[in-house]
Amino acid sequence: MKGNVTKKCESNNQELNIVLRILLYMIGIMVMPFGVVLTINSHMGAGGYDALNFALGETLHIKTSYAIYLTAAFAVIITAIIRRGFPRITTFISSILLGISTDIWKSILEDIQATTMLQALILLIVGVIFIGVAVASYMHSMFPTNPTDDMIVAMKEKGISIRVAKIGFDVFCIMVAWIFGGEIGAGTILITLLLGPVIDLFYNLIFKVIKLSNKKETC
Repeated sequence: MKGNVTKKCESNNQELNIVLRILLYMIGIMVMPFGVVLTINSHMGAGGYDALNFALGETLHIKTSYAIYLTAAFAVIITAIIRRGFPRITTFISSILLGISTDIWKSILEDIQATTMLQALILLIVGVIFIGVAVASYMHSMFPTNPTDDMIVAMKEKGISIRVAKIGFDVFCIMVAWIFGGEIGAGTILITLLLGPVIDLFYNLIFKVIKLSNKKETC
């Protein structure tokens, strides 16, 4: 009898963890583009990769989602070359969902544009906070990573530190985005400095919530 109760308890905990992981994944997918669009609309500067996607979309006269798919496909191919293996198509799933969500938020927030320095700072800071929440949630979901993150991991596997690989990738994106007239400015530097600590803060907060939730479900 005790064994059956234990098995049932373990099954309930596993189901809870799966639901929680899916919830965190969807929060990451839906909230991240919201924050990104806010940083773009601040016109102070956005993250390198985000600025590149938006600038590429404007230059090619295509939806931002299509630009995201294009850069993601490029990252998948580069990653496969680095690993000398087959492309990991599963990493593209996140890009598809992020692209759809980005188009939706871009349309909804179209009229929210910064026209003063105060408005710009508010949009930028709020955007960074939401991106931080989204990334932290996404990391805790443990679902397949996105193509650009997987590319950074592939570089690490070849002996390049994550720090160097990430900085190199960001610099490349910033340069290309600048060439295409993307939202590169003082805000780009602020995002680079603030995003890491913000992600770390929310990652720890979410971890505490998950830990508390698991304790409550212990039989």
